[in-house]
Amino acid sequence: MPPYWAIGVGAGLIGAVLFLTAGVGSAILGLPLFFAALPVFLAGLGWGSRSALIAAITGFVVLSSISSFTAGLVFLVAHGLGPAWLTHLALLHHVKTVPRLSAADAARLARKEKDAEPPAPEADAQGDEEPPTTDWYPAGPLAVWTALIAVGVLVVSGLSTMAMGVEGGLEGALRMLLAEDLMEGRAIEASLQGMGLNADPERILSLIVIALPAFVVMAWSLLTLGNMWLAQFILERAGHNLRPTPSLLDIEFPHFLLALFLGALVLSLIPGSAAQLGGAIMIALLVPYFLLGLAVIHAISRAWTARIAFLGVFYILLIFTGWLIVPICLIGLGEPWANLRARFAQSEAPSGKEIS
Repeated sequence: MPPYWAIGVGAGLIGAVLFLTAGVGSAILGLPLFFAALPVFLAGLGWGSRSALIAAITGFVVLSSISSFTAGLVFLVAHGLGPAWLTHLALLHHVKTVPRLSAADAARLARKEKDAEPPAPEADAQGDEEPPTTDWYPAGPLAVWTALIAVGVLVVSGLSTMAMGVEGGLEGALRMLLAEDLMEGRAIEASLQGMGLNADPERILSLIVIALPAFVVMAWSLLTLGNMWLAQFILERAGHNLRPTPSLLDIEFPHFLLALFLGALVLSLIPGSAAQLGGAIMIALLVPYFLLGLAVIHAISRAWTARIAFLGVFYILLIFTGWLIVPICLIGLGEPWANLRARFAQSEAPSGKEIS
């Protein structure tokens, strides 16, 4: 059996075990669920995308056999095929070779440029080409692909519920799933009483149903990218990474992302089920801009003497309050026009020099 087969099967088994912790009924013991995609990324980024695909299929087969087909399908979609595809993209690369000028050609070029230095006469002896360089698939489009996968699953889920004749589409399906536990079980009422609030449980349920798809796609996107980064970090320390770790400070996104975001924003303003779908898509497409906002903050803080302390306090506030997400997303949305990273890079450059 080739190594990538063994690694893929093992990663799928571990991923299935991590996924099963969701049913233990404890918030702490269920934390491993958040890392169910990590073994798939480790297999893919360390042994190739075929290994990641084998891990995804193995996890699906195991969970379908010992738990349920639904559990296997959820693992396959959320923690299997998505990470496998992202791994495939991450390992795409292009090797470039740059022709080396001969000494005679370089001399003719130097005579045309007043400030050019004369070429070294031994250039011919080193070959006709510069050492090859490798261009890897950039980090920015990987973040965009993650958001698009989340959007795709969301749209398919909405269309599926409509095709099955569920009244209200995705919103109606969520309401039916949650009503028994939250309303008939009086969970909402008990929670409101515990907080000393006197709100309408039906209204709270409606808010949960509306907000849940947006929260799920945002959480999945961030967890998936976090697991991908963690897998690359582990593999790089172990010396088994297939590609170098990209610099997140230099991420750039394709222009169509903003057009999709604006389209989702318009959709969210249409009354009815379209508003819920548009809002969830808009939140999913905000995740790349959130990462871009973080990249801007890291770039700005590079010149600060207390940078580590500032970033530590910043991430503590981000994790425990959550309100910083909004300004970070706004910074990311404005970065293509404000170009703050380039501005601060220029201001850090020595006098008389520019940073390209």
